[in-house]
Amino acid sequence: MADKGSDEIYDYCCNACEEDHANKEAVFYCQQCSKGYCCTCIDSHKQLFKKHQPFGRKELNKWPVVKTAMDLMQNCQQHPDQRI
Repeated sequence: MADKGSDEIYDYCCNACEEDHANKEAVFYCQQCSKGYCCTCIDSHKQLFKKHQPFGRKELNKWPVVKTAMDLMQNCQQHPDQRI
C-alpha cells in the first residue's frame, strides 16, 4: 500500500500529493505553477520545469498566502485603511 502521508494538518500542503489524495507538507512553493511541493515532489518538478525557481520555507514572505496574511496583520482592525 502506498504511503498516503499523515493525518496531520499542515499550514501548506503539497498540491501534487493532494491530487493523489495524500497529505504531505509543502516545503517549496513554485510561483510559476502556483503550487506547493513536498521534498519528494519538488525533485520531479525541478526535472520537468528547469527554468522555474521554487521558494523554500526560508522565503515564506514570497509565498502568496503568507504575503496576504502579512498584509492583513499590518492593517489596523479598527481602521482597515491604516497600517499599524
